[in-house]
Amino acid sequence: MNVYTPFRALPTSARAGMAIWVALATMPLARVCAQAAPLDLAGALRVARTGGPLRRLADAREVAGIGRVGETGQLPNPSIEWRRENLGSSLQPDIFATAYIPLDLTGRRLALRQATGAGRQRVQADAVAERREAELEVARAWLHAAAADGALAVATRQVEALTEIASVDATRLREGLVSEAVGLRTQLEADRARVSLVTATGDAARARALLARVLGLSTSALPTLAPLAAPAMPTAPDSSTVKAVALRARPEVRARESALREAQRRYTAERRGLIGDMQLQGGSKQTSGFMTGQIGLAMPVPLFNRNDAARQRARGDYAEAQTLRDDILNQIEGGVGAAWRAYVASRGAAEAASTFDARGREIARIARVAYREGHLTLTELLDAERAATDAMNTHLRWAADAWLSRLEFERALGARLDASSPLDLPLLATLLTTGS
Repeated sequence: MNVYTPFRALPTSARAGMAIWVALATMPLARVCAQAAPLDLAGALRVARTGGPLRRLADAREVAGIGRVGETGQLPNPSIEWRRENLGSSLQPDIFATAYIPLDLTGRRLALRQATGAGRQRVQADAVAERREAELEVARAWLHAAAADGALAVATRQVEALTEIASVDATRLREGLVSEAVGLRTQLEADRARVSLVTATGDAARARALLARVLGLSTSALPTLAPLAAPAMPTAPDSSTVKAVALRARPEVRARESALREAQRRYTAERRGLIGDMQLQGGSKQTSGFMTGQIGLAMPVPLFNRNDAARQRARGDYAEAQTLRDDILNQIEGGVGAAWRAYVASRGAAEAASTFDARGREIARIARVAYREGHLTLTELLDAERAATDAMNTHLRWAADAWLSRLEFERALGARLDASSPLDLPLLATLLTTGS
């Protein structure tokens, strides 16, 4: 076939195939990907860990924080002076070449450099904690959006079911088999379901917009979401093991310990700062045609400024760091205990809660069949439909809550979030025995 054949001259099948090809070629890549691969929780977490805006913010804050803590620990630069005097006079010029080297005889700079090392460890540990919190926020957003999509599907199913029932009763009403009140009641219930569908549609749209924001995507580029399914719920260690592992693995503990060391060394540096840096001077001097050398030592005299304000500030910072370290230990101990109890409770309800959706659908199916055959009253049918809808929505809420309880439990332990594998219990045992 000639490539210049006019489009209208092509056969109908060829024109249709070319139209499909053109549509796919011009379709935005995000839309094609959305049709090809629904976004599951593991995929959302991968985006959060690689290029999500919350991850980029954490990386940027880490870079800026390391730069800030390094400012005070830098060594001072030496200075060089060249000076020529007696210009514009009959006297021979005096030429000076002098080097000034600062000396830290009190050890203040050494203490500041040690504080910089501890501050760098603090910033890095805080960045790890912020990245994990960002992952948890993305997981919450995905679970909320997936649950909202599921609730939208349940509301759509309810509209279809009640519309079908209203249609059946309208036919029966025309045939004189049911009263007019029954026909009005079923139509009313169908209209109420449509209103609920509108609410569910808005909730799903808002949840998707929030998920798109935390993933750094536009709402139109957000792929379709995978259905929300219940997570694996492996057996949890006992509460004492969990607390011991958390105190070793949580980055917040490392951050507060590093912050305490940093504050202590800065306090030491300011106590040594009563006398500032001295300056060793040395160089050459040419006067009246003779070259001579020079040497000197300059020392600041703590007459007016005795570094009292800086010492007081550093002492307060040290006390604050001690308080924050003790507080984070108490917070982790209480938080990991609460997360452990929530996880154990979710795991205990998993067997019954995981079948809510299937049982709800079966109840609705049986009730509709029985109503068509005249074995069920309208009131019983509507009660069955509500029970089925509540069961399906309860299943969605439980699945989202179960995922959150598992993810928050892993977060409380200091384990890395992973939506595709269970808790790494051998890793927890290793952390407990080695303290790494």
